[in-house]
This record gives sequence, C-alpha cells and structure tokens, in this order.
Amino acid sequence: MKKLLCIVFLFCSVGSFAQKSDIDCRITESFINQNMKDWNKFVDELSAEITKTGSEDLQFKRMIVRHLYLAYLLFNNPESKQIDMQLEGLNKDIEELEKSKKYGKQSLAFKSPYLAYAALNNPVTAVYRLPMSFSAAKTAISESENSPYSWAEYGNLQYCYALFIGGSFDDAVKSFQKAITLIEQKGEGTKCNWYYINTLLFLAKSYEDGKQFDKANEVYDKILRIRPDYEAIHRWKH
Repeated sequence: MKKLLCIVFLFCSVGSFAQKSDIDCRITESFINQNMKDWNKFVDELSAEITKTGSEDLQFKRMIVRHLYLAYLLFNNPESKQIDMQLEGLNKDIEELEKSKKYGKQSLAFKSPYLAYAALNNPVTAVYRLPMSFSAAKTAISESENSPYSWAEYGNLQYCYALFIGGSFDDAVKSFQKAITLIEQKGEGTKCNWYYINTLLFLAKSYEDGKQFDKANEVYDKILRIRPDYEAIHRWKH
C-alpha cells in the first residue's frame, strides 16, 4: 500500500474547489473503498459532459481523475492498454488547460506527475524525464504559490524522495500541511473532496514513515471524522 500511495503522487478537489457534485461523491466513494479499476468510466462520463458543455471545470476534474487512474494502472496493471490512452489524454488536458485564464497556472502542478508516469511507462526515458518532473513541480510552486495542487504535488515528490532515497520527511509534511490549509481556508475540506482526503492521507504517511506515530494517528482520526466509512484507516493506525 505504501508503494502504491507513493506512485499515486510521484510518477494525488476538483474544479476550483467549487461545490462538490454527485460525480465527486461517487469518485470519493470509489477511492476510499480502494476500487479504482473502473475509473475509465469516470473519465468517459466526464468526457461526454465536456463534449456537450465545453466546461473547463470538468476538464480540470478529468485531468486529476486521469492522474490517479494512471497511478493505479501503472502499479496494478502495467500492461493495460488504457495506460497509453490515458497518458495521451492527460498530456492533452494539461496543454489545453495551460491556455485557460482560470486554470492555466493551477494545471502546471500536474506536469510533474505526467512526466513521472511517462518515465515509468518507458523507463529508458527516466534519465531525463524524472529531473524534468522535479523541475516542473518547483515551477508550479513559483507560478502558483497559493494553489493547493502545487503544494500537494510537490509534497508527494518530497515524500517519495525521502522514502526511497533517504532523509527527513519534514519537507513533505510542510508541503502537505500547506496544501491542506489552503483547501480548508476555502471551506472545501469536505467528505466528497477526494483530493483533500488523499492529501491528508499522505500527511499521515509522512508522519508515520518519519516515526511520528502519534501525529500520524491524529491525522488518521481526522480522516475518520470526515469519512467514518474509510475502513482501511483502521488497519493503518498505530
């Protein structure tokens, strides 16, 4: 599970944290039940609505759904034909949203995971794509410092670096805390905001892997107050 969590963000709401819709609640339900194998259906559902409405809000949402779906596929089903399709779609969403007045700067945060996913899917490219992934994360912070996405995605890189290369998890903790604060300041720390819940989960894992188990449990308890039906949390608590 720890490795899966890392891949979700390294190589893990939606819209501009507007009021959550039915699809947000269904995505969250699927997420907390660890049932992501059919997330292509969410992508297809959003795509159909985007075709009808041309909504940038929905395109931004689809981009993040693709982000987590790719993480699931690369870890659980690396031979899936969906990977190339979703990678291409993710890159296209990012490129189109970069031109958006509303989402241009926020979309920069997702260049980092796209580059890392592409490296995982084609390891011979890792030597240049992974450094580009770190650079993209830092650019997102500098261009959109008040975006929770920038801080959450940067925190994921810091977490995975500490986990696999070694070092302190303190930098990851600070980035996740910043992202969470920004989300909560907007009043969007809700039970149907799966990006928020996932960011809380990574904060807990950062504390846990840094051997700060009491603080990890405090965050786990916070998640359970938001989603008491998140059964897996009971297994992860210390």
